[in-house]
Amino acid sequence: MRYLLHNHPAFPGLLSKEDLYSLVERGSLGRGDLCTDVQTGRDHTVGDAISGMRPPHAKAPARIDRPAYQEFRADDPFDADEPLSEEDEAETEDGEQEEEEEPAEPELQFTESGERLYYSSHPAWLKYWRALFLMLLFFTAAGLLFSMEEGYALVCGLAGIATFICVTIARSSHDYIVTEERVEYVWGIFGRSSKEVRVCDIRSLDVWERGLKGWLGLGTLDVSSAGNADVEVRFRDIRRAHEVKQIIRQLQRGDEE
Repeated sequence: MRYLLHNHPAFPGLLSKEDLYSLVERGSLGRGDLCTDVQTGRDHTVGDAISGMRPPHAKAPARIDRPAYQEFRADDPFDADEPLSEEDEAETEDGEQEEEEEPAEPELQFTESGERLYYSSHPAWLKYWRALFLMLLFFTAAGLLFSMEEGYALVCGLAGIATFICVTIARSSHDYIVTEERVEYVWGIFGRSSKEVRVCDIRSLDVWERGLKGWLGLGTLDVSSAGNADVEVRFRDIRRAHEVKQIIRQLQRGDEE
């Protein structure tokens, strides 16, 4: 150990030729950097000190294990990073885990008119259980006929696909919407019609769950206003009808959380 680097706070101690060579290979030092031979008291460049030197043996690596080259400016004071204690590391990890585990806030949705959207849905798929059962029969027949009559199997398969497309279109043509100001029912495929009741005008909310559909969790919500005794808006065959009713009641009380 006989070389001392100039103006390199990262390497304050004495270094050997092997150390200098390893640091130059990793890019932590440049060959033009100055160093002092403490035995002779002369200054040399790092390149002159390691000139003609062979790479150090693989079994005897240099004792210096420094990070990659880091630039230090004369106007910036050097502050050595102190290693964190085990308690500090544990607190840091706990803080990072708490930040990661914080639940994300639900994303707010708004209508085209700028009203906050609290509920938007279509009728449940089970409303069309007859058509879905027919579709299942078509696909079952297609599977049974495939090995005997491929033509009939193809017809049954196309019929099942057509049935599913019709059910999807029929379901998408009915929209049930609840915003902060109104309860609205929109229907139609090409021409869209709608009926709505303002939340502040709602007089009664009735939920009907009957028979097999009620047992499966489907219900119908009837909405009537203060100026009309008849049902003005009806959400037919929806899931969690009682929860939708509760949402509307909260809006009436002014609780928008």
